[in-house]
Amino acid sequence: MNIKLDVSDVTLEGDRIRLRPFKKDDLEDFYLYAKTPGLGESAGWFHHESIEDSKKILDKFIRDKNILAIEKDGQVIGSIGIHPYDEDFFEDLNDKRAVEIGFVLSQDFHRQYLMTESLELVLDYLFNDIGLDAVVGGHFRGNFKSKNIHKKFNYKYFSSHLVKTNMGTMEVTHEYILSKEDYDQYLENKKKQEKSKVNDSIIDSSNSNQMISEKKLPQGKSLTLNSDFSNILIFVKNGMIQYESKLYIGGDLIIANPNDKINLEILRDASFIIVETKIR
Repeated sequence: MNIKLDVSDVTLEGDRIRLRPFKKDDLEDFYLYAKTPGLGESAGWFHHESIEDSKKILDKFIRDKNILAIEKDGQVIGSIGIHPYDEDFFEDLNDKRAVEIGFVLSQDFHRQYLMTESLELVLDYLFNDIGLDAVVGGHFRGNFKSKNIHKKFNYKYFSSHLVKTNMGTMEVTHEYILSKEDYDQYLENKKKQEKSKVNDSIIDSSNSNQMISEKKLPQGKSLTLNSDFSNILIFVKNGMIQYESKLYIGGDLIIANPNDKINLEILRDASFIIVETKIR
């Protein structure tokens, strides 16, 4: 059964993003991504031709009180909507507390795991704070990015059917159900994967004046180096690392300052080699 939610007072804080209700000041940010050709069409709505189009939809978001803006560094870059699901189609959920969620993210912020972080915040809120039993989701045929996200979060395929989109077209949509149990399993699997990715191995310690080690860390982790060596070089093999406000990607060399606290922030799953040397 559908559970009607009002998220006009809901704010969810993540490590890199914040989810909060839309406001009128978001108009320019909203139009910036909503005008992108193909972005809306993949979700069943025409991309916005003018800022007036965006204003009409933004006003509706605010009025309906069921849409959360995805905000990063003060900029709105997408949204997550919490909607009633089709109770006639999903008959199996008649005795379950459930909603449908949909999401969109600016193309400028794809491949940064920001939607993953956003959905984790929303799903944790829906399952643990609201107490829902299930969440419904779906994607149109050919929308492989959305398909991959549903698969990643352990949604289970339910069925496919024809639906009429906001563009007036009839499209095949593939529908999924995510139970709280399946979401909990996703979190457990993620925890295991992160644990397996944290791998420290010593490559060479035969020389007392030099230590060479390799590390692998998942996105969102940080590493603080406490070294007695006077020279520290870090070769980034892949991923993205932030050190002293600078970003380093695969192939880059970090020349660390051993006199200061060396703190590495892992922005994307990364592997790197640390060469610590004592210079006489």
